[in-house]
Amino acid sequence: MESVGISNIVSDRQGHLFYTISWAGDTIVTAKICRVTNAQTSHPLQKCVGNFQLFVDIKTLLALNEEYDLLITSVKGNEIELVPAVLNKTTLDLLWVNRHFFGAGIHGNYRWDLNMGNIFWIGGDDHLLKFDQKGENQINNVTQLGSFGRDFVLDRQQQIIVRPWQNMSSSPSKFLVSSHDVSIQQIKLRWNWVAPPEIASNADITPPTIDENGTVYMSSMPLAFAIDSRGKTLWTSELATSSEMKKFELASFCITMNSKRRIVYIVSGSSYSHKSNILYFITAIHMDTGKIIKRIDLNLGNDNGIIPKCPVLIGDEMFYFSWLTGQYPQLVPFKVIGIQQL
Repeated sequence: MESVGISNIVSDRQGHLFYTISWAGDTIVTAKICRVTNAQTSHPLQKCVGNFQLFVDIKTLLALNEEYDLLITSVKGNEIELVPAVLNKTTLDLLWVNRHFFGAGIHGNYRWDLNMGNIFWIGGDDHLLKFDQKGENQINNVTQLGSFGRDFVLDRQQQIIVRPWQNMSSSPSKFLVSSHDVSIQQIKLRWNWVAPPEIASNADITPPTIDENGTVYMSSMPLAFAIDSRGKTLWTSELATSSEMKKFELASFCITMNSKRRIVYIVSGSSYSHKSNILYFITAIHMDTGKIIKRIDLNLGNDNGIIPKCPVLIGDEMFYFSWLTGQYPQLVPFKVIGIQQL
């Protein structure tokens, strides 16, 4: 059996790590939800609970709501669609699967509103859904945002979402970032941000992250940039040279932040299809100025064509970077390294 789907890693306040993993072989499929304790020690402990209902054959997202001790992920609703599913964080039991909302495609994305307990979901059909922690619908209409913008970030204080997307109605297509008020049933556009020429035609961009001021941070190679709560550019920084972009076929995979130390960490590297001259690195950037503090080149051994995951920051001391590898359910399906935070 080979690993065919995996989620990101999430961490709770106790430092416990959670992830899901799926395998397939011949006519057999299986999946597990796993919890890792003692992650900051040299003797971590892992507990996994098998549940075939968690099976996905692509990357999927995992999110945590500690107010209700819940984990949310996406699972297969039918052959082509994903639907939201919620698990108990303590027992790892599957509590419910919401199969009433389809149209999620194969790239559904969602965020918790920790204040209200609501879940915002944008599916592969670019419709926005909103439902509570019990899976009950919170809007009467299904609002179509349009144009391939499934990765988004939620400002939980004001119920505002920010999402990058491609305007496919223009020729050539244009890369935009938009902000919407989603506190009411009829969502309202707040602003649009137009990408600079260097990345205007890019098809890849990191999911955004947001700080307590409503400033959004993203990266699309070779640039990283910050957009304030009014939709104005605060700074842009160049992460790689033109020669590096050409030689290594670089893309940005994800971004995470330490808002206390005012540092964002961006994972960049060779695309999955690029099999020679492999390069992966993490860039630390000051959130207020855009100054590059340090570039951390990653030595991943002989693992070519990996699927990197977003770093997990624990406190102000360490962050953990992981990437998909392995072929057997009995083994941990990815590798993890710990790196000292700056």
